[in-house]
Amino acid sequence: MKFLRLAVVVLVAVVINMTASTGFTPVVEVSANGRTVDSPMPFLENRYETDHFVLKWTNRSSHSEDNIGDRRIITDTADYLEIAWGKYLSLFGRKPYMAPGRDKIEVVFRDMDCYGVSDPPDGPIQFNSSAWVNNSGIRQPTSAHELFHKLQYAYGYKTRWKPKEPYMWFTEGTAAWSEVFVWGRVSRTCKADTIFRDTRLGLYQADDMAMPFWIFCVKGNHRDQNNEFMVKLLEKCEQSRGDIRLALNEVIRESYGSVDDFFKSFARDRNNGFWADTCGTPYSCILGPDGKDLVKEVRDMQKRN
Repeated sequence: MKFLRLAVVVLVAVVINMTASTGFTPVVEVSANGRTVDSPMPFLENRYETDHFVLKWTNRSSHSEDNIGDRRIITDTADYLEIAWGKYLSLFGRKPYMAPGRDKIEVVFRDMDCYGVSDPPDGPIQFNSSAWVNNSGIRQPTSAHELFHKLQYAYGYKTRWKPKEPYMWFTEGTAAWSEVFVWGRVSRTCKADTIFRDTRLGLYQADDMAMPFWIFCVKGNHRDQNNEFMVKLLEKCEQSRGDIRLALNEVIRESYGSVDDFFKSFARDRNNGFWADTCGTPYSCILGPDGKDLVKEVRDMQKRN
């Protein structure tokens, strides 16, 4: 997780009692009757199992936004999760975290104020049923993103250690990287282009919009990829019990040499010519939820500048 919570824009009476944002990325506009991740779970009468997941949903809720009537949406999502599971296991050699005593990860669909949540570690992966029905372009990347949080938990994040703030540039940024690693697409356009549009945005404040930095770390914007960088990073984070910057600097030094030169090189590429013409799949074409090629967009923007 975490996604920035939506500010609820509703009636004046609600605004008076509205609390401040606390960490969930805004994804949909909420009405006066909108649900949040803290709202009660509807009764989920339907169930579909795969090798590693148990998916549950409803089509009978009195709150219509909870409902999914097309079973193919569920079975397709199950396939997306299994594909992501296989890619993570192949690269990292480690399974995503499961709650003690469980042999499968529970996945639930219901109306809420973000695309997906997988916090706390022992809880289910939750997907926004209304967004899932109405925006097919988010299903693949969001599935990969939330499952990657379960992989982070397997390395001790929130199960044995919690990093010092700010840390969402790491936890959300690497989960956003996983969307591209698995599917070559992202659930929100800003993850791929904001850090280039606003070069004053600090890396440690970028949250999931730090995604291009992690692509830079694995050399995804050049010909020879180094996805093993991510494996080493999570292992170092586990060994250091969440000292992210120490772990990152050690992996940079071991992989590329000078840490200072690495960050200077990222700063240069961020401002001019980030995407090499020779970069390969899946990083050569990153699609937004609407199918737009965001790599081309950034290339064209940097050429204009």
